[in-house]
Amino acid sequence: MFFQKSLPLVTSKLALLVLLVLVSRTVGLGNKGKLTRKLNMTLNPNCSLPECKGETDTFINLVHVAAEGDSDVLHYLWSSIGAPSVLIACTSLNSTLEIDWNNLLNKSRVEGSIHFSEKPYYSLGLVLAKIWQFNDTEDVGKLDIGSNKSFPLPLMEMQWENINRTMHCSNDHCSAVFLTLSNDRKYFLPNGSFSFEVTAHSHDGRSNILPHLEHTANSSQLNIVLNGMNSVFNGSRFALEFILIGSDTIAEEESDIEIECQKSIDDEYTPGIFEKDVLMTPASYFTGSGGYLQWKPVCYTKDERTIAHSTESYSYGVKKTNSSLPFSITKAFFNSSLSINSLSAFNISFGSGGDGFYLKTNYTSWSMTVGYGKPPSEMFSIMIILIISIGLGTPLILMVVWGVNFCVKKFTRKQDDLLLSSDGR
Repeated sequence: MFFQKSLPLVTSKLALLVLLVLVSRTVGLGNKGKLTRKLNMTLNPNCSLPECKGETDTFINLVHVAAEGDSDVLHYLWSSIGAPSVLIACTSLNSTLEIDWNNLLNKSRVEGSIHFSEKPYYSLGLVLAKIWQFNDTEDVGKLDIGSNKSFPLPLMEMQWENINRTMHCSNDHCSAVFLTLSNDRKYFLPNGSFSFEVTAHSHDGRSNILPHLEHTANSSQLNIVLNGMNSVFNGSRFALEFILIGSDTIAEEESDIEIECQKSIDDEYTPGIFEKDVLMTPASYFTGSGGYLQWKPVCYTKDERTIAHSTESYSYGVKKTNSSLPFSITKAFFNSSLSINSLSAFNISFGSGGDGFYLKTNYTSWSMTVGYGKPPSEMFSIMIILIISIGLGTPLILMVVWGVNFCVKKFTRKQDDLLLSSDGR
């Protein structure tokens, strides 16, 4: 009788124990095998020129972040020299960055002015080539470069503030914000600017701002802000033109790359957005040791990124380009011996029909991840997995407990009946 009364308590404790084991296993799997890197940030490494020290009216901004892992180093180079660019190079632990500063600042001698003491395993460059302004007369949000309703804004002509006061580095991440001077009325309204912030992380995780892009220890995040741009049209919208270049082999370069739209059933991190765009170089696609870009098709029209302040962004496919790289750190690193097929260009425009055009807020922000290796796949968070596991596991465990309890009660009742029948004899 005591066993029968204590059975529900025992089974309840057993159910709780099973759930606790499930929780610990889920958390353990979420943290297992995560790569971490040691970060170190330097501004204008080994440069003794007055421009590098902020002693002139012109500031030279080149940030180098070395992210050291167990077997390699990821070198991130971010710069506003010429066309704003992001460069990633994966090297051995012993390889060091070498820059010829005199040649780097000379447009005619820039090629080869950035290199490493040992040849990188892989390298990837992304250039912010142009800002396009276009008149969206039909209010559909789509860019048509071939029309007379659009024109480029040359980023290479813009002047940049000294980046030294916007740099930050910790064990968790290193970041820097490149910001244009706001006194150029040709491109900006009073106090307007174009900026891009780049962040490298020491471990896997997600950005703490919408759209909460996933990052790894092998990637950096690019946040772009168009604040107070000078709109020429009432229906002005803006777009960015990127040039992508990687050190893929000739055979890999002959493979076409495209922007893949990956759909998901989960909008936990970016409410209302069930897809993301991914662009992988051939080396990343075939071997997992190349470069990739990743973003969500959404941008934001206020500094406070919320669902209410969001609108769509559009991508327009990738095209091989025969044009040479613009003056930039990517041109300084990738020399002319690379195949023309290694250059690819694509555009991203901001805004969609009915959102009031750029003039409604005079503000647009957008984010992208630039990384090495395979892009991370969207997965349910540990919290969602726990909720699903508990939601499905608890009824199953209760059914088992109920079944065991029912069988024990039935068996005990039969035993009592047998005892009563034997006493009656």
